[in-house]
Amino acid sequence: MKKFALTFVLVCACTALIYAGPEPMASKEVAPVPAPPPSCFEGWYFGIHGGGIWANLDTRTAAFEQTISPLTGELPGVVDTIFDSTGKRDETSWEAGLHGGYNWQRGGWVFGLELDIQGTDLRRNASASDFFLLPPGETFVYTTEINSKVSLDWYGTGRVRIGHTLGDRIMVFATGGGAVGLTEVSESTDVFATTTEGGAKTAFLTKSNRDIRGGWTGGGGIDFCLSQHWMLNFTYLYVDLGDSSVSSAAVLTLPARFGDRTFDSVTRTRADFQFHVFQGGLTFHF
Repeated sequence: MKKFALTFVLVCACTALIYAGPEPMASKEVAPVPAPPPSCFEGWYFGIHGGGIWANLDTRTAAFEQTISPLTGELPGVVDTIFDSTGKRDETSWEAGLHGGYNWQRGGWVFGLELDIQGTDLRRNASASDFFLLPPGETFVYTTEINSKVSLDWYGTGRVRIGHTLGDRIMVFATGGGAVGLTEVSESTDVFATTTEGGAKTAFLTKSNRDIRGGWTGGGGIDFCLSQHWMLNFTYLYVDLGDSSVSSAAVLTLPARFGDRTFDSVTRTRADFQFHVFQGGLTFHF
């Protein structure tokens, strides 16, 4: 009986140990890594900007004059002259506008497309004048005065941007693409001729070439994230819209001592539209 009781107690103890199982072990699970914050560069954005334009406008306002008469005695048959007002003078102006685009970020590289448009008041006025006299024996005075204006009213660009991040909040980039702008080159020419025999004649001519011109642009800049949705940006661009010109011609005929004398004047104004842009902006990132 004692052996049976002892055997029964041992069986119950083993059964209890089997159901109890081993002592639980300490957990080795790793805490989940938090997701990185979304990029403040990738996605759609829109903003405003403003700054300054520096242009080294290469303009020329010129005239060619000549007077033709029959060869008589010692008087010349043709007298001509040319004069101009030429120079690359620095001009500065303001500019302000809107910009928008989209960025794709792949690691530290950022690729984007951007469009912008801005108004400005870049212009230059120039003038030139001259006169000449025939030798004694046939007296006349012939003068030409030219006033010209070169201006840029607005321009816009469409550009590719390629940048690289410096940390999470700063990106430096290079950019380039096409440009368009509304340019104007105009001149007014005042011609006056007089002889002692034929009285005086005048001519006033105006010409203007105002149109939208195409060209190219290139530059670079830096974007700085203030927060997830707001950025400051600073951009430099060089814009080339080509050159434009206008010309006028006037012919005046007056009776003179040795036969009719014809006064021929051709005037021309030309300008190159190349300029540097320095701008800062505030951008909202959607």
